[in-house]
Amino acid sequence: MSGDAYGTGSGSGSTARGGGQTTSVQLRGAGLDPQDKKVVCKAVCVCSREPDEGSSGQSLKQQCVSRNLRDVDRSMDWQSPYKSEVNYDMSKVPPAPIMRSANPLEAHPYLPAWIKKYWPGGEDEYPAGSGAVRRPDVVIVKDGALPPTQDNIKNIVEVKFPPQAPDLGQTEDYETIAGAPNKVVVLGPQNCDCSDDDGGENPVKAAVSDALSELGRSLRALSNARLPGAGPGLPPPSAPPVIP
Repeated sequence: MSGDAYGTGSGSGSTARGGGQTTSVQLRGAGLDPQDKKVVCKAVCVCSREPDEGSSGQSLKQQCVSRNLRDVDRSMDWQSPYKSEVNYDMSKVPPAPIMRSANPLEAHPYLPAWIKKYWPGGEDEYPAGSGAVRRPDVVIVKDGALPPTQDNIKNIVEVKFPPQAPDLGQTEDYETIAGAPNKVVVLGPQNCDCSDDDGGENPVKAAVSDALSELGRSLRALSNARLPGAGPGLPPPSAPPVIP
């Protein structure tokens, strides 16, 4: 998350402490299992080629990655091993994921409302940039049927598109969330063989009624392959809700 206010959308990172301290740490993706790396690299490569576009024409590569992973998670009843942009309450030991009360597998969709409800003083006492909340780009869990708590975290992936550099304070907090430094991986297009990972999929849904984009369908297939005993018998993507 970036900017001066908490938000619901996709950004790069989290509610960082101030401007953060950047360092030229080399991007690394070797800490991921091959199948996990293949899933994240698929999203990174396609979104690097064809990112979302902002209202002013800016390229939103990170938003493209987050949106597609979130759509896949939703299509799997929030049981995908790949969790996009889950906020973590850094005041807890260990840091606790901020999830919907009605469904502990789904990240809370609107952080300001959660802060207002559970933290005295709300955003005035805990402004964006205070470090009270961190939001990793991707959390890979061991068991998608369980919440992304520290004991269920396999890896945290910090996605960086050039010229972005890793933020040292952010990375250290991700290590605290994960429970060990070797669980945190920084990944960018240069860590992926995009000639293999980019199959030409479109990352945008063809129609509002579509549950997944072409990229999303590829990511779902790869996610299914990662699940123990998974096969073509998993349920199809849920139909989008009808909004009156």
